[in-house]
Amino acid sequence: MADRPLFTEACLETAFPRTERREALAVLNNRLHPALQKIVAAEVASGNRVVDVGIDWPDAGSVHVTLHRHFTDRHASEDAAFSLCDDPHYWHADYSTAEKPRHLLIC
Repeated sequence: MADRPLFTEACLETAFPRTERREALAVLNNRLHPALQKIVAAEVASGNRVVDVGIDWPDAGSVHVTLHRHFTDRHASEDAAFSLCDDPHYWHADYSTAEKPRHLLIC
């Protein structure tokens, strides 16, 4: 019996483009750093949703994920540093991994 993926379409915002859903879920399930996977899973369980998934930014091999609602530092750990940006031109806050390539979770 195959393992069920951690993330399914239920984690995606309803406006997430249908043509990009399969690729986004593959990135979330297979490429996103495990520390950030745990945070995304906790946020989704509390009602937050993924609005964007991308790769190769800010570093080659990076994954970045944007969540719809703001989050706090409650998930910060040695593997996922929290940073408050609060700049309307960029984002409110993020979690980032320490190891390269750096992965980002943005809100």
